[in-house]
Amino acid sequence: MRRGFVSLFTIILTIAVGVVVLAHQFISAPILDSVAGTLVSWAAIVAAFAVLLGLFNVLAVHIQRLFRRDGSGWNSAVILVTAFLVLLLVLPSGGISPESAWIFRYLYQPLEASFLALLVFFIATAAFRALRARTWETSLLVLAALIVLTGSAPIANLVSPQLPALKDWVMSVPTVAGVRGILLGVALGVIATGLRLLTGIDRPYSD
Repeated sequence: MRRGFVSLFTIILTIAVGVVVLAHQFISAPILDSVAGTLVSWAAIVAAFAVLLGLFNVLAVHIQRLFRRDGSGWNSAVILVTAFLVLLLVLPSGGISPESAWIFRYLYQPLEASFLALLVFFIATAAFRALRARTWETSLLVLAALIVLTGSAPIANLVSPQLPALKDWVMSVPTVAGVRGILLGVALGVIATGLRLLTGIDRPYSD
C-alpha cells in the first residue's frame, strides 16, 4: 500500500513538474517564470550530484581493480593518479589557471588528436564493410562517398574541374536534406517520448 502511494506521488510530481516547465516555454507570467526557474535550477543541482556520483563510481571501480591480480591494476593506478593530480591543479582555480591551460594544451589536446588519428582506421574499416555495393541503395551511397572524398582531395581539379562543384552540390543538397529529415524524426521522437512521460504512460523513474 505504501509503495503504491509513493509510486502514485512520484508520477503526479513528475507530471506536475513537466507541465510547469513546458508551460513556461509558451506562457510568460511572473509566478510561472519564478517556479520554472527554480525547478530548472534544482535540476541542474541534481545533474551536478549525478556527475559526482559517476565520478565516485569510476573511482570505486578502479580502486577495486588495484587489488586484483589480473594485470589491469597499472592502468587503474595511472587513471587514479592522473585524476587526482588534475583535480588538485584545476579545481581550486575553476579551470582558469595557467596550470589548467598547460594540461589542456599539452596533455588533453595531444591525447585527443592521437585518439582521433587511431579512430580513422576503425572508421575506414567500418566504411569498407558497410559500403559494399550489394544493392542499388548501397551503390548510390558508395558513389556519393567517392564523389565527396575525391572532391575534397587536393587532386580534385586534376581529375575533373567539375568534381569540386559536384562535391559541393552533394554536401549542400542531398546531405542537408537527409540531415534535416533525421533531425525532424529525432524531434518527433523526443516529443512523443515527452508526452508519454507527461501523461504517465512511461514511468522509468518508478522502476
